[in-house]
Amino acid sequence: MLIQRRSILLALACLALCATSPPVLSASAPMNEQQFWQLIDAVKNEAGTRIEFRPAVLQKHLSSLDPEAIQGFQQRYEALLLMANRWSLWGAASLMNGGCSDDGFKYFRDWLISEGEKTFKEALAKPDSLASFPRRDFFELELFGYAALKAYAAKGAGALERDFKVEYAVTEGLEWQEADLPQLFPALAAKYPRR
Repeated sequence: MLIQRRSILLALACLALCATSPPVLSASAPMNEQQFWQLIDAVKNEAGTRIEFRPAVLQKHLSSLDPEAIQGFQQRYEALLLMANRWSLWGAASLMNGGCSDDGFKYFRDWLISEGEKTFKEALAKPDSLASFPRRDFFELELFGYAALKAYAAKGAGALERDFKVEYAVTEGLEWQEADLPQLFPALAAKYPRR
């Protein structure tokens, strides 16, 4: 209930802001999906098993692009964050991480994108499929979401345009109660009993 109230307040704040500020239009188009996922795969392969290296590797790859291409990457990234803003994935994140705040859910989606197209699309279709991952302390990768901002800033191109709908978007789907999670996601609940 607290999360729902906070989401409503954030949405109202965004509406108030949008009513007084003109929309920011970008001259660049989002990076095409195939190029985006190829870049994510290259980052994942280069970082190997060291997930914590992925943000720096992504920043390095993005730094080789021109500012417009980095902006295009960011637009595609934000579209995927919005696509994954679902209660079903939030439930999976809550089980996998032993609880999940709204910020934690954003960082979970950062991690999910860093895993690549196949994992991302399977998780959207069936969040319980994430039970196939080896156990870890947490499934978040906050810094992955900042790689494009850092690469763009290093180009001296100013501030990267961002779509703040990502922060204020209403989560899609049916909101769950914590007691419902084992029934909704039996494989994840078996692998990650409540801590």
